[in-house]
Amino acid sequence: MHDSSKTIQKNHDDLFFNSFKLLTIVLIVIGILMRFINIDEKITWADETFTYLRIYGNTKSDLMQEVVNSQILTAGTLLQKYQSPGVGKSIIDIVKGLAVEDPKHPPLYFVMTNLWVQCFGSTVVATRSFSAFISLLIFPALYWLCQELFQSKIVGLVAIAIIAVSPFYLVYAQEARMYSLYTLNILLSSGALLRAMRLNTKPSWSIYSVTLLLGLYTHFLFSLVAIGQGIYVAVNQGLRARKILIAYLSAFLAGIFAFLPWLFLIITQSDKVQETINWSKRIVPLNDLVDAWQIHWARIFFDITSEYRYPDQLQNSLWFLIIRLLVILLFYAVYFLVRKTPKSTWSFVLILISLTALTQAIPDVIFGGLRSGIMRYSIPVYLRCHLTMAYLLAQKTIISPRMKMRKHLWRLLLLGLIFLQIISCVIILPKKTWWNKAYSSDNIPMANIIKQFKNPLIICLECGKDSGWGNVLSISYLLEPQTKFQLFSSTNIKQIPDTFTDVFFLNASEKLQDILKKEHDWNIALVFKHSQSLWKLKLSTGNK
Repeated sequence: MHDSSKTIQKNHDDLFFNSFKLLTIVLIVIGILMRFINIDEKITWADETFTYLRIYGNTKSDLMQEVVNSQILTAGTLLQKYQSPGVGKSIIDIVKGLAVEDPKHPPLYFVMTNLWVQCFGSTVVATRSFSAFISLLIFPALYWLCQELFQSKIVGLVAIAIIAVSPFYLVYAQEARMYSLYTLNILLSSGALLRAMRLNTKPSWSIYSVTLLLGLYTHFLFSLVAIGQGIYVAVNQGLRARKILIAYLSAFLAGIFAFLPWLFLIITQSDKVQETINWSKRIVPLNDLVDAWQIHWARIFFDITSEYRYPDQLQNSLWFLIIRLLVILLFYAVYFLVRKTPKSTWSFVLILISLTALTQAIPDVIFGGLRSGIMRYSIPVYLRCHLTMAYLLAQKTIISPRMKMRKHLWRLLLLGLIFLQIISCVIILPKKTWWNKAYSSDNIPMANIIKQFKNPLIICLECGKDSGWGNVLSISYLLEPQTKFQLFSSTNIKQIPDTFTDVFFLNASEKLQDILKKEHDWNIALVFKHSQSLWKLKLSTGNK
C-alpha cells in the first residue's frame, strides 16, 4: 500500500514536471513575442536620446554649440543632426566622444549597437531590437548558471519560466540602453566563474577573464559584481586552495588590466562623472526608500502601475498588499536557500545581493540619495533574488519527494506568480510610457498641447545640462518636424521673433519667471505641470 501511494505520487510529479516543461516552452515563445510587440510605441526618453547621439558618433559639445548660438531650430533638424547617422562618423568617434565627455559610460554597448544598426537600419524599432535580441540570450545564460550553481536542470527550467514573462526584464528589453547587455554579462561572468572554479583549467579561467572584461566595458557598476565575485572566491576557497586562488587572481588581473585605460579616464575625469550623477543624490525620505525597495523587488512578478512615486493611498491597497506578500516570500526563499544548500551555493547568492544593495542603500540612508531606489542600478540584486526564488519554487513544486498537499499549494502559487507576470506584461505592452521613462512621460501631454497651435516656438532656458537637451530631443520625436525650438544655456534671453504668436517655455522655475517679468516684462501662464511643466507666454504689445 505504501509503495502504491509512492508510485501514485511519482506519477503525479512526473505529470506536473512534463506539463511544466511544455508550459516553459510556451512562456519562452510568449516572452520572445512580447519583447518585439509594440517595441517602437514607447516614448523615446531622455536617456535613449543619449544612446542615439553616441551610436552615430555625435557629441554633446556639438549640441551645446547650438545652445550657445541660440538659433531657432526645427524638431526635424535636431533629430536629423543628432539622432541619425552622420556623414564620415566611425566607431572611433563613438569611443572618443564617450572618453572625452562621459567616461562613466564604457563604449561596448554603443559600439555593438552601431554595428547592429548598420546591418538592420537606424529606426527606433531596429535600434531597440538590439536590446530585445540580447535579452533572449539571457535565457540560456540563466539556465547555464543554474546548472553550475545548483547542479539542477529543474531549477534552470523554473528560472527560465519566470524570467521569460517577467515584466521587469521586458521593460529593459524594449529600450535602447545597455541594461539587457549588462544583465547578460552578469549571468555569463557568474557562470564562467563557477565553471572555472570547478574545472580549474587555463581555458576556463581565460573565459572568465573575457566575461569580466566585457562586463566592465558594458557598465561601470559591473565593478561591484567583480568585487563580489572576488569576495566569494576568498570566502569559499581560503588560503588552502592555493591553485584556484592564483588562477582566479591571474584571470581577475588580466580583466582589470585590459580595463585600466578606461578606468584611468573615469578617475581623471571624476568631476564630469560626479556632475552627471548629481541627480541621484537628491534627498528622499526613508519611508519612500523602503517603499521603493519593496516595490522594485515585486516588479519581477507584479508591475501594473507606471507611477514611479509612492503616494500614501497605496499603503492600504490590494496592490501594495500583494507587493508585501511577495517581499515576505523573498525573505522565506532566502531562509530556505541558506538552510537547504551548501555554503558554496548560498554564499554566492547572498554576497552579491548584499554587496550591491548595501553599497547603495547605506549612503542613501546616511547621507541622502536615491541610488538604491533606481532599479537599473540594482540589476545584480534582482538577478540573485530571481535565482533564490527559482530554487525555492523548483524544490517546493517538483524536486521535493514529500509534501503531497503542500506541493499542490506551491504549484498553485507558482502558476499564480506566472499569471501575475503575464497580466503585468499585457498591461505594459500597449502603454506609451512606463516607470523607467517617468520623467520623459510628461512630454506626451505637453506635446499634445503644443500641437494644438499652428506655429509654436518652444524655448528652453538653462538648457546647457544633459537633462535639458535630452528632454528637448525626447519631445522632438513627438512633435511635427517643422516645430521650432530655441535653446539657451542660461536665463539670458534677448528677444522673441515677431513671427511667433504662441511661445512656450519648458520647465520655467520661479526664479526664471521673476527674471522674465523684471527684465522683459513678460508674463507666462502655466498650461501643464507634473514632473515637468509647460508655460505659455501671455502676449501683449510690450512682448514684441
